[in-house]
Amino acid sequence: MSTSTIPAPKFNFLFASTSLTGITPNSSRWQALTAFLASAEGALVSRLRELPNGFIFITSIPGEDHSGAIYLYSAVRNAFFMLDWEGRDDDFTAEEFDVLVHAFSLDSVLAPGSSLATSHPRHPRRFGRNKHHHGARCMRASAVTPASTTAATAAMMVA
Repeated sequence: MSTSTIPAPKFNFLFASTSLTGITPNSSRWQALTAFLASAEGALVSRLRELPNGFIFITSIPGEDHSGAIYLYSAVRNAFFMLDWEGRDDDFTAEEFDVLVHAFSLDSVLAPGSSLATSHPRHPRRFGRNKHHHGARCMRASAVTPASTTAATAAMMVA
């Protein structure tokens, strides 16, 4: 993999927040996040960035390095997405999260007008965290060419 250009992550649709217990279309983003974590089998948020229309965050299993999965919650779509870098999706550290968010400008993916910040027709999806078992729908971020020093660091992480 080139250290100057890294493929952009895929945003794999997980499920609508309304499929979580107690969550309605009028629930707050914080209520949706709380319900998500209640269903996460012991995972805790290691890092979280609040965005104009949602969150980007990493969850990990306490005491297990490299157990982090990176998620995005779109409050406009009332949906959770899991980020995937060419098959790598659930073995990140909190420090890697920081580098990837910066390298791919992930804190701007929910900016007003972005594709994940606009509403879309609802399609029924199966609930589940594992992308291989929930009928994931993938969205690819636009191609990104991070700065060479950041790209080199990020390339080592996704390789």
